[in-house]
Amino acid sequence: MKVNIKKKAFGSDIIFSDLSLTIKEGVTSFIMAPSGWGKTTLLKIMAGLDNDYEGTVESKSDNNIVLFQENRLVEGISVLSNLKALGVKEEDSIDVLSHLSLYEERNKKVSELSGGMKRRVALARVLLLSGDRYFLDEPFTGLDDECKRETAFYIAKKLSGKTVVVVSHNKEDSLLLRAVDTFVLGE
Repeated sequence: MKVNIKKKAFGSDIIFSDLSLTIKEGVTSFIMAPSGWGKTTLLKIMAGLDNDYEGTVESKSDNNIVLFQENRLVEGISVLSNLKALGVKEEDSIDVLSHLSLYEERNKKVSELSGGMKRRVALARVLLLSGDRYFLDEPFTGLDDECKRETAFYIAKKLSGKTVVVVSHNKEDSLLLRAVDTFVLGE
């Protein structure tokens, strides 16, 4: 996927100008920048969710899976019900929850979970879906170091051979996910 953004602005605030990068297919790529530098905006452009820019994204796909910064879960229903709402098999949901250390929480309402647990449920939803490309925005928010390592290992295993684009401000995330390419915004 080739990304060439001549200009992206919100009103008079220019977010990007003359930004070019090539995302390799079938591997994990990592985009790093401090908070507020446009990582989420870039991710939305690459995923086809933001078309208000000057430039091109070659080789777009209509089958993109996106993990947003917000978890976007239904708080009043169970973890398992949040996953089953995707139309996936219960045993597949249980398998993913087990790998993300959430099996014991499967019948709890999402509103009863910690922030890190909610993030893993949001990740479980993404990992249950089949897509051409996966775009993950700050996937490890709220996870402690051990949980982050275990979750990263599972993501890398589950999405092996897929095109994955991860944005984060944490360089360690790139290493955990075994990113092939790392792009740093603002350099």
